[in-house]
Amino acid sequence: MARMKLRCPVSAFLGLLLAGILGCAGGGKYRSDLLVPSAIVKTAAGAESPTSAVRTAQYTEPISAAVPTAIAPEVSGKLTLDQLFQYAQVHNPILQRDAAKVEAARGQTLQASLYPNPNFDGGNPQTFNGRNSMLVAGFSQEIVTMGKLRLDTAAAHEAFRQAQMTYDQNRIQLLTDVRRQYYSVLSIQQRVKVLNGLLTIAETAADTGKKLEKAGETNRIDTLLLTVDFQQVRANLRQSETKLASARKQLAATAGVPGVETAEVIGDLINDCLPDFDEELVRQYAINSSTLIRVSRAEITRRHILLKRAKVEPYPNVNIGPVYQFGLTPGTESFALNLVFPVPVWNQNQGNIRSATADIRDAEMSLKVAQNEQLQKVADALGRYRAGRQLVEQYEKEILPNVRQAQKLAQEGYTKGVFDFARYLQAQRTVVESNLSYVEALESMWTAVADVAGLLQIEQLPCPTTLPGPRAEVLPPPRTLP
Repeated sequence: MARMKLRCPVSAFLGLLLAGILGCAGGGKYRSDLLVPSAIVKTAAGAESPTSAVRTAQYTEPISAAVPTAIAPEVSGKLTLDQLFQYAQVHNPILQRDAAKVEAARGQTLQASLYPNPNFDGGNPQTFNGRNSMLVAGFSQEIVTMGKLRLDTAAAHEAFRQAQMTYDQNRIQLLTDVRRQYYSVLSIQQRVKVLNGLLTIAETAADTGKKLEKAGETNRIDTLLLTVDFQQVRANLRQSETKLASARKQLAATAGVPGVETAEVIGDLINDCLPDFDEELVRQYAINSSTLIRVSRAEITRRHILLKRAKVEPYPNVNIGPVYQFGLTPGTESFALNLVFPVPVWNQNQGNIRSATADIRDAEMSLKVAQNEQLQKVADALGRYRAGRQLVEQYEKEILPNVRQAQKLAQEGYTKGVFDFARYLQAQRTVVESNLSYVEALESMWTAVADVAGLLQIEQLPCPTTLPGPRAEVLPPPRTLP
């Protein structure tokens, strides 16, 4: 540490006092454009004044859609996907947590911009010795040099931007989760409906088999097989009902509203428009414009700023301040100027500079890793969507029409005595089982749609303005046996 003491007249003392308060000794004027990261990295070194640094604190941005804490509402009527979106954005604690993180980052940006407070510093101990008593009064001010305060503020501001983008990322992910669970609930509801129809068919078959056995037209083995078929369908129905209750609970938890669990969720997996996704557009957005990628790029910018900050750390800040000493004996008054700063001889921040350089490389490679993961997600989601859509279209255009035609012919043949009862029941069962497979294909396709929409970070699906007509009929009404 270096210390310098000078004797000077009262006018010089007052001048130095004012200079210490304003920090003008270091020179340099605040520029608001230095908050821009690229300007921060390229700015020339210079000392900062307390008044200019405080103005940095005024540079803040609003929190992205700050979420107020709200009481969960009473849910009545039917729930659509848009209503579930609204519930989730208001009541799910994830966004409230992220809004708090954004506010915390804003406060850290403000704190980083504040200039150090002056210190009261007597410089020498007070001496109380009668007429030989000596009293000392003074203060010191740390003068920040080489733009350190602006660099600290810029780094904190980048962290604040990352918190905002993370809020937006988690909001889109929340909507994606709601959409996935919404489609899951709809598909399980449809599955329960189909299984109820299949249960009716299986129960009718079992009862008819018992009657035929009593009439001597069939044997005990056929009756047992029909009974087992009925029991399996009933067990599958109970399992699906349990899954539906679980899916409703998950949807209610994601929406943050317990009443969603018992409300009716409405939607149409069959006749809703199917979006057409451009693969190249999805890929480019996922690796260039996604908030996940923008957060990674902001981290690279912050790391560059921190490297610049580490390089200027060896340049010492200066503590300067006047001291006034007086005593009871005339002629003992004196003024002094204290100047204190460390001398960077051995520690020139070499280790932190090396670490900050490696951190930049780490952030750059993390960006590439994130881009590769995004490409993998795009390939997986689009592949599942296209495969699911092809299967759904095949069911709608070929399989379902054929099984309905087969069921119609089997009923006519049984009525005319051409086919036996077993052939008729097999055709009826094939209709329902095909519809079960069709519902599973719908769920797989719409889940993939939700994933692609999440990668594109869109709330509304890109559907045509004119919706097509009904694409398929699922589970025709059970026919009455002749």
